[in-house]
Amino acid sequence: MTLIRKIARPLLGASFIYGGVNSLRHPEEAAEELSPALKDIASYFPQAEAVAAKPRLTAQVLGGVQVAAGAALAIGKFPRLAALTLCGVHKVNSYAEFRSAPLEAEGDEVSQRKTLLKNLSIAGGLSLAVVDLAGKPSLSWRAEHISKQAKKKGTKFGEKTVKWAEDLGDDASSTLRAWERDAKKSFKKAEKQAKKAVKAAAAEAEKAKGKVS
Repeated sequence: MTLIRKIARPLLGASFIYGGVNSLRHPEEAAEELSPALKDIASYFPQAEAVAAKPRLTAQVLGGVQVAAGAALAIGKFPRLAALTLCGVHKVNSYAEFRSAPLEAEGDEVSQRKTLLKNLSIAGGLSLAVVDLAGKPSLSWRAEHISKQAKKKGTKFGEKTVKWAEDLGDDASSTLRAWERDAKKSFKKAEKQAKKAVKAAAAEAEKAKGKVS
């Protein structure tokens, strides 16, 4: 892990750990802020009615998830998965904060906009953490690179073989070149099938890596 990641991840995770602990310590306050947002969500998605009916429990669950995922991100344990989890929780909390913000006194709207901008900035940081590969190229890029290298090397005979054919005469050289042309044609057909298989395998590997990283 680079120095910047050692600093950035704990800073990003700290606010979620604090927020999660606060929700667990004061579930009633957290539930009061979360309730209007849960009702709005339930009005659009009837499946969420059971969750909206228990705002206190939901606030505690979200708080626990924040603490666990925030700590994982801070120490670099499954950072991408932790960041993805926090993205989901942050969206709910941001909407709840926006929805329950008081708009009675002068300047409340300005304060609400500032809070929204802050939450959007945090969401951007989490999005970067989700796609951060720690400087390593993606599996899809590596698969494509291997395929190109194979194409360059797989259709050409070795220098010793070419020299040996030239020593045998023009007929042998012509035969070797014909074989090389045939090999290129066969390789192109095989390459199309291999590319499909490689891309499919790389996509599956990316999904599996995203679940554990």
